[in-house]
Amino acid sequence: MFLSRRRMILIGVIGAIVVIIILLPQILTITLPPNVNSVNINLSNVEMVNPNIANDSGRIELNVYFNVYNPTQQVLTTSRIEYQLFANGTPLGSGILSYEDIPLNGRPQLYYNSTTPLKSTFEVTYSNTSAPIFKLLSNPQAAKQVKWSATGEAQIESGFSSLTKQFNSEL
Repeated sequence: MFLSRRRMILIGVIGAIVVIIILLPQILTITLPPNVNSVNINLSNVEMVNPNIANDSGRIELNVYFNVYNPTQQVLTTSRIEYQLFANGTPLGSGILSYEDIPLNGRPQLYYNSTTPLKSTFEVTYSNTSAPIFKLLSNPQAAKQVKWSATGEAQIESGFSSLTKQFNSEL
């Protein structure tokens, strides 16, 4: 007998595995809320960590704060935010805020209908391109007049699925 009971079970198990492999991407996208694209990432503040050492070391360390607003009815999280920081339209470089090495339950929780603040450190080093901004940031009074902006993308996650969200924000 070619179709014995054992062979039928084996064929059924193999068929189920093939169906799961084919449908898994579709199943995982179901865990993302339908309005996940309405999540907002905004630059909320940029401040100097220690304004007194700017001229001495040739670098300025900044704290960059983002507010992530989750209007969905589901708790989300983020694994990373990659961004370009601009001061008065001058690019200062790239920054990354990463939680990829942290388990899912330890990452920042983006609770539904609320705003979650996230902080990233950013270092500006002296160069020909950043010289005017570097000089401006070295003066604490003039640094308050800087117009900050950031563009980038954030990885928004829910359970087993994720979505890349682009953002552009100004202060």
